[in-house]
Amino acid sequence: MAALSAWGLSAPAEDSVEISLPQAQALAVEALKQNRPKLAYQLSEGLLQANPRDGQAHYTQALAFAQVKAYGFGRKSARKAFNTAQTQVQKYEAAHLASQMAYADDRLTLSQFWLRRAVQHAPTEEVRKDSIKAFRTVRAHNPLNFNLKFSVSPSDNVNNGSNSPYNIIDGVPVVGVLSPSAQAIDGIVATTDLQASYRIAYGERFMTRLTGRAYTRQVKFNNAVPGLSGSDISSTRLQAGVNHILVDPSKRGQWEFDLTGGRIWYGDSPLYDFARLGIERHNRLGENSRLSFGGAVEFQEDETWPYNDATQYEGFAQLSYKLANGARIGGYLNYRTTDTDGVNQARDQWTGIVSYTMGREIGPALLSFQLGHSIVDYDRYQIIGPVPGGRSDNSTFGGVTASFQDWSYMGFVPTVSLNAEQTRSNISRFDVDETSVSFGIRSEF
Repeated sequence: MAALSAWGLSAPAEDSVEISLPQAQALAVEALKQNRPKLAYQLSEGLLQANPRDGQAHYTQALAFAQVKAYGFGRKSARKAFNTAQTQVQKYEAAHLASQMAYADDRLTLSQFWLRRAVQHAPTEEVRKDSIKAFRTVRAHNPLNFNLKFSVSPSDNVNNGSNSPYNIIDGVPVVGVLSPSAQAIDGIVATTDLQASYRIAYGERFMTRLTGRAYTRQVKFNNAVPGLSGSDISSTRLQAGVNHILVDPSKRGQWEFDLTGGRIWYGDSPLYDFARLGIERHNRLGENSRLSFGGAVEFQEDETWPYNDATQYEGFAQLSYKLANGARIGGYLNYRTTDTDGVNQARDQWTGIVSYTMGREIGPALLSFQLGHSIVDYDRYQIIGPVPGGRSDNSTFGGVTASFQDWSYMGFVPTVSLNAEQTRSNISRFDVDETSVSFGIRSEF
């Protein structure tokens, strides 16, 4: 009953003669202590008739329902207590009680929702950390898992267009002036990425989940462009699959296997269907270092032209290390090759990225930085005729992301990213410069 203290509740004095509203509330508390939920409920009902917005009475009534395991009714009373609470502590305790009853009722996703509210109204940092720990425990037990990301990015090149109106190959003009739709276009890009999974089997050293993902990239131009609209270069990805994790007996590493399939839309039309098999290895090298590596093969069936069917092979390695001051540094290397008979589709790509995340905030922001370089070679590239030596693109990119932890709401943190990329190619059509600012939201835990 220690939680009742925030509501100003205490046991009644033994020599009480008149029954005032505060005394009635105190009697309800004493009834709960004596495991007499019916009496507590009746007293709280009388209090609510006198004042329907009596948060103390709603909270007491929720506890009475909890004693008889009427968790659904108790959760409703806890919600009313939350909505009528007068202090931060009262809101925290109502949210915490609602999460406990949702968990007892096997409503784990709802329990997570109320724990997020408890985090928002936690009276101290220690209590907040405890609520986050409780959230992670419930999430681990919940077979259903969601992850939602959203961002809006003003950009000076939403279409990956050329920075020049001329098409020059190895210094020689060959085709002429590019159309406005092939040049860089200012606009806004909005992305939504919803990932969900459901656990279907698990044991001490393994777990299997069904997975799904819906990703959209919507584009809007700042100004009209002849022959092209933002929807023409918007895209959608839908996929479903199965994921299996196998943990080592030492629990210092694990294997992860993915089988997914889905479809990509570009504009309003299907672009290609795909099936992908991936294998990854994750190792804990020490207390502060992690190593991951893996590979994947993806089969693509083009919906626009059968000769564009492709097989894509990919491999990666990633290393991260946590420094003594809490900062984290990382390195990532990826190789991808695409095998296809499609015109100008076969290519090889190397990408390397280094990253650094600070161990403490500067002002209100926690900063992370990344810098990368990518090389893409098209051995068989043609414009009217074959291009001698093919096409080669070199891209350098980087960015800084600020996460505002102190501005979180229910564990969701606003982020702002500044990104820049420069691509230079032996074909000037693919000389690309882009600068963008991205506003997003991510989950803190």
